[in-house]
Amino acid sequence: MTDSSTPHPPRHDTFRLLLELAFGTLSDTDPVVVTTNDEMTAHLKHEWRSYLAESAGELPDIANTMLGTAPVLLIPPWSRSSDTLAAAAEGPLRSAHEIAVAGIRPEGDDALLAALLPASALTSPRCREFREIVDYSWQPCLVIFAAGVFDGVHQLFDTAAVFWRPRSSEGQPLKLFRFPGREDEKAVESDFRRLLSRASGTGKFGYVLPGPPGSGESLSIELHDPATTARWSELDAWGATVPMKDLFAFPAPALHRTAHRHLLHDQRQDGSVRVVAARDLRHDGTLAGLDDSSRWAEIPPDRQLRAGDVLLRRMFPPRARGNLVVVEVASEDLPLAADDSVVTLRASGHLGGPQRLVAVLFLRSPLVRKWAVGLSVANLTASVLRDLPIPQPDTALAVTIEGLEAARSQLESWKDESEALLASVFEEESAVTARRRLLESGRQLRMRVDAAALLDDFSHRVRTRYPHPIAYRWSEVQVHLSRGADEAAYEAIVETAEVLLCYTALAVLSLARVAGLRLGAVDGIRGRLSRGGSHGPGFGDWAAILNEAAESKAFRRVPDGDPLKDFSRVFSDPEAASARQRLAARRNAKSHLRRVDALDLPSAIDEAHADLMTLLEHASFLADLPLVHVTGIRWDTLRGTAEVDYQELMGDNALVPGQQRPYSSSDLEIGSLYLANEDGQLHLLRPFLLRRRCPICRSWETFHVDNTPDASSVTVKSLERGHTDTDPSLRQVLEHVGLVE
Repeated sequence: MTDSSTPHPPRHDTFRLLLELAFGTLSDTDPVVVTTNDEMTAHLKHEWRSYLAESAGELPDIANTMLGTAPVLLIPPWSRSSDTLAAAAEGPLRSAHEIAVAGIRPEGDDALLAALLPASALTSPRCREFREIVDYSWQPCLVIFAAGVFDGVHQLFDTAAVFWRPRSSEGQPLKLFRFPGREDEKAVESDFRRLLSRASGTGKFGYVLPGPPGSGESLSIELHDPATTARWSELDAWGATVPMKDLFAFPAPALHRTAHRHLLHDQRQDGSVRVVAARDLRHDGTLAGLDDSSRWAEIPPDRQLRAGDVLLRRMFPPRARGNLVVVEVASEDLPLAADDSVVTLRASGHLGGPQRLVAVLFLRSPLVRKWAVGLSVANLTASVLRDLPIPQPDTALAVTIEGLEAARSQLESWKDESEALLASVFEEESAVTARRRLLESGRQLRMRVDAAALLDDFSHRVRTRYPHPIAYRWSEVQVHLSRGADEAAYEAIVETAEVLLCYTALAVLSLARVAGLRLGAVDGIRGRLSRGGSHGPGFGDWAAILNEAAESKAFRRVPDGDPLKDFSRVFSDPEAASARQRLAARRNAKSHLRRVDALDLPSAIDEAHADLMTLLEHASFLADLPLVHVTGIRWDTLRGTAEVDYQELMGDNALVPGQQRPYSSSDLEIGSLYLANEDGQLHLLRPFLLRRRCPICRSWETFHVDNTPDASSVTVKSLERGHTDTDPSLRQVLEHVGLVE
């Protein structure tokens, strides 16, 4: 330590005030300072008594004596002096401050012990045994983390003032506070006062935990931040979290730069490969190019890196602000080997491309940086990383990620092709040939770009990627609007909204039946259909089904990834709910012959069109759930798989080519409609939605039950054109699913 006359660090006075406030809140008596360094008392309130021990070995006895009369603030030496190390040579404690704290025992239930320690004593895995010993008798109630508050201590060195109470079976809250580096000190003091008075909750610089972590666990303020722990708990939304050791192996480095420096060469030689070090790993996820400091060595093939290996910088300063530096080795980077400044992760054989990509992205995330900072480790060794929970995508997310990777690869291919075409303009011997090739190849590239750009047009996405009944109705809206703001356009908008709600509500009914979830809104439909007559379900019934599904607790428990989750909450957003209500009012007015006045029609069309767009945007997930018509199936008993013939009814064109796909089950119905989930599963929609040829227009259309004119017949109506048909055979199956009695 420096001489006591040396000016204190500018943050010192505020830190001293925090200590005074803490003791003033936790005890009615001023503390007794027990230390071996009298200079440290200059950092504290001068009214506090102090006892100076001649050696670190005397600190526990003095502190135990003082605890019977007053709180104790222990300031032990942080060095590994020979006398303390000798005493601890056979035990887990290696530092003077660890031995001093571990030797103090509570005196009475109200005892209060505080200590100024290196923050690593409370956070580092290396000090776990020390914390376990202390936790046997004490439990922490307050920790203040700070840096740059003591003379002679490096400005980046993290210090902790920790306060303990005697351990009890009831437990007690733990308050953690970080004295920030660049904040107004009045704001720091104010926030700390609020923290001391809190029973729970979070402030700007600290928070309250209901109780301390388990015995020996880290007390890192970054690790237990409620916002951070909430993020960790949300990782299951990806599908699952597994320890890194289950996904990656940790190959040993090919060589050590210091011990094996005689094996390194400044120039590439026959049989040698480049040796990458931590500095070669760039923050953008790529490897640095060759330069004067690049090194080569002769490394056996079995110790060289492989394509897909994931590299991390081993050194990670505990005060680091940036995320981990993570690089994935590409085949074009090879041959390579890594030295001991790099951690190599090698994917297990079962790890697919999307799973590895998610792991890499996660390792680069701020969440992992906070985890590493919270551990207070300087080396990201295999022992540190092996138990890190890594999120893994479920099947639906994996398919999406594969699609994104394929799209990125395709776009890069087009970019490379266009650059090569431009670069070769004047390489042809004949200008005529070069001109013709530029026009022909350029036309193809432009057409690709134009087609891709159409996907940014929402109207085009609905026409091409939404289920056929909705896309067909939307196309009609576009055609009518192109002819002017007339009553036909207005009617097409309102009817499209009803078809959208009908389709989504019937999908909910179908999926809910399989999941064993009941909807009370079905009772009204059942009663109306059972009584017979010409009035069947309509806009209000579809809205009631979707409302109930969105508000039902049972539906909220449906796991993410299940298509029922998306369908049940499709229009629950306040904006979508308001749009739906306005369109319902327009539909009711139309059915009661309350027409829109001609002068008001243009504005009514604009408003209704905007509301329909809102509903369609909230239903964008429909593009990922194709409507499928199964036209054939061939089951292979020996292989236990089926070959399914089907049509994907997406977009406004009903004439679509047939496709084939394998399927793991034979329980499919030829002629029925299904929803194809992102995980490849097919969900039966019969009898809620039916695919049949319309008797009026002779085209294949999507039908749903409309009414039951008498006790034996059933009328179905087309979603596409509104044409109707009768089918007495449907009565029994509708009774089976509970739509009629």
